[in-house]
Amino acid sequence: MHAGLGAARAGHQHLVRTPRGRALRAPRLHPHQRTEHGFAAGSAGLTGGPLRSDDMAVTDPLPPAIDYTNKDYASLRRAMLDLARLRLPEWTDHTPSDLGVVLTDMVAYVGDVILYYQDRIASELFPGTARERRSVLQLLRLIGYEPTPPLPARADLLLTFSVPVGPAVIVIPSGAQFIATQPSDDPATFEYLGPALSLDLHSDQVLPGLAAGQAQFVLPVSHSRSLPPTLLGSSSGEPNQSFRLPHKPPILESLVVEVDEGAGWVRWDRRDNFLYSTGPDGRTLLSTRDSRDYVCQFDENDACSILFGDNVFGRVPPRGTNNVRATCRVGGGVRANVPANTITRAVTALPNLLSVNNPAPAAGGSAAESSETAVRNGPMVYRSGRRAVTPDDCVALAYRAGGVAKARARSRNWNQIDLIVAPQGDSWRPVPEALRTALLAYFEDKRMAGTQLRVLDASPAPVSIAMSVRYDARYQPDPLRQQISDTVARYLAYDAVDFGQALYPSDLFALIEAIPGVLSLDIYRFNRADQPASTLDEDLRRHDLPSMAELPDFIRNALLTRSAVASRVDVGPYELPVLSQFDISLQVG
Repeated sequence: MHAGLGAARAGHQHLVRTPRGRALRAPRLHPHQRTEHGFAAGSAGLTGGPLRSDDMAVTDPLPPAIDYTNKDYASLRRAMLDLARLRLPEWTDHTPSDLGVVLTDMVAYVGDVILYYQDRIASELFPGTARERRSVLQLLRLIGYEPTPPLPARADLLLTFSVPVGPAVIVIPSGAQFIATQPSDDPATFEYLGPALSLDLHSDQVLPGLAAGQAQFVLPVSHSRSLPPTLLGSSSGEPNQSFRLPHKPPILESLVVEVDEGAGWVRWDRRDNFLYSTGPDGRTLLSTRDSRDYVCQFDENDACSILFGDNVFGRVPPRGTNNVRATCRVGGGVRANVPANTITRAVTALPNLLSVNNPAPAAGGSAAESSETAVRNGPMVYRSGRRAVTPDDCVALAYRAGGVAKARARSRNWNQIDLIVAPQGDSWRPVPEALRTALLAYFEDKRMAGTQLRVLDASPAPVSIAMSVRYDARYQPDPLRQQISDTVARYLAYDAVDFGQALYPSDLFALIEAIPGVLSLDIYRFNRADQPASTLDEDLRRHDLPSMAELPDFIRNALLTRSAVASRVDVGPYELPVLSQFDISLQVG
């Protein structure tokens, strides 16, 4: 019979549990008591004779070294059982039904959970390893960096009016609203943010319409919705008070915070932080105990909180009841980047209005800056020191200015720096003039004296891909085709590519062959669309033969085995890969 966990080693006095559960006390030898092999430990040499090897005390072997990388269930269980074999050699029953094995499994399970949370807590202490967005925000605030909040999309609307015979003056009020009619439970609302416009339909303010008796006008709008003043709460007169805005996400440029100080509502000023901030004119502003300043901070759910000072850096709002209120517009996000011809409904009634339309897609809407991007940009902005001396400084400050998704800089000569910018959004587009002007104004007080800064558009690198896929007959071809197309689109998505990023067909093989139902994949076109390349389709077209998709399977397979696809697509240092053409043919495997 094998000994259980309760078996004891000879020479050690402790309780022993027998298989039947009886408790026995193991005998302990007297130091001078002779055993069958000689004297016990501590009795050697008492007779004065020579010390024999069998009289020497046998020492325990060294315990196994502790491996501090054992943090999962399997390694903890194995380490405990290895130690048990050393300390309790009589315990030989390691079957799953043994009580000792059950206890070992339970301890290993608890240790796995505890060590997992220990690692999670430790990883949240550093921006590069933190997983929770809340931790990333708090760590970046230690260096004065606040991630960019969601930005609203912008569009140009084409308003068509009927022109009456007599005088016709149309007033477009500030805040006029229009709605996108694309299928959605929450359609995007666009607003005109400029001052009220008076349009004389008989003047050159408007464009002639497509038909007689019509006039057209182009109106710039932004994705936003104005809200009435909202009470945030009552000030207790204590330092470091915080009030949360009930609506999200707010557009910070439109936020107005007012405090009733006893003689009426007084507007307070928004600052980047309470230590110092930069005003519109580029001057550094300090927050003192008399400064009516507040700071906005976004949490991990894009909810905005209003923070007030402590009477050292920033004034404390006086005590009162419902004496803090805010007015703002809400909007922002990628969902407002609606396609063309979708903003077709006017919420604000306009006289003689026949139709509303957006000839071009809305663009510029972006989600809040991701944690990965913020971790990369935050230290860059901190190192730049708010001065644009080197090209790297210009890149870091461009991200800080907002509205920039990707940026690179190059120095043409000693007094000229080119800033290549890709604006925020869900696809490549030229830099809007409003963003270009804002960037130049932002760098005006940060560039070196005598240095000229130019804001240039990022160049697209069109990529053309064609492939043949064999699939399992148990799968439907149309959903599988859509899934493959979505995978290729994600591989070349705007937020997944960067300047100078080389493309490899092996990446597509790995992504597409992982799709359930795909048996094999052949890529027979993988090149830049703006560069000449000899592909199979071009060779077939040159000889007036059918395209690859129209050929029989055995001919297509023979051609594919003899063709060679480029091992990579090179992209210039100031270019962004863009998918321009994608062809796919499916065959049952």
